[in-house]
Amino acid sequence: MRRVILVGLAAVLGVGCQSHQTPVRLQGDPAAIASLAGRWTGEYRGGAGGRAGSLAFTLRSGSDSLYGDVTMIDSKGRQLGPADPMNMHQMHVQSAQELRIDFASIRADSVRGTLERYIAPDCDCVVTSTFFGRVQGDRITGRFETRNAGRVLAEGTWEMKRVGGAS
Repeated sequence: MRRVILVGLAAVLGVGCQSHQTPVRLQGDPAAIASLAGRWTGEYRGGAGGRAGSLAFTLRSGSDSLYGDVTMIDSKGRQLGPADPMNMHQMHVQSAQELRIDFASIRADSVRGTLERYIAPDCDCVVTSTFFGRVQGDRITGRFETRNAGRVLAEGTWEMKRVGGAS
């Protein structure tokens, strides 16, 4: 879910910079992909440092490419940033504060994805987050893991609701 979760996510803090949102090809069988058509928003919580944030993604009907981002904020109100240099990062997101989803797949009712690498303030290290979830009609619920060098540093939960139909 390069842009889906875990995608990625609504309540995004804008900075007024110009950027481009790159679609992510959703992998899976056509029926499972079609079940995600629409506009989705949600949130995640948990993990080291009390991370929380918003999620949003859109999958147009008849498409296998989704658009979405994740906004991460820690318990001290600090925005988590990408590991890539900002000029490169802004080429694939709508706002500098967002993280893109690098990979997303769906099999039956199970979704999985990864976020781009980012700097976690609690360890001041580069990490990746993987999310796992289950689609139940107009709702997706799941968990995520944040890792550095293969070691789990944080875990938490996330959920999303379909808020608009496929266009």
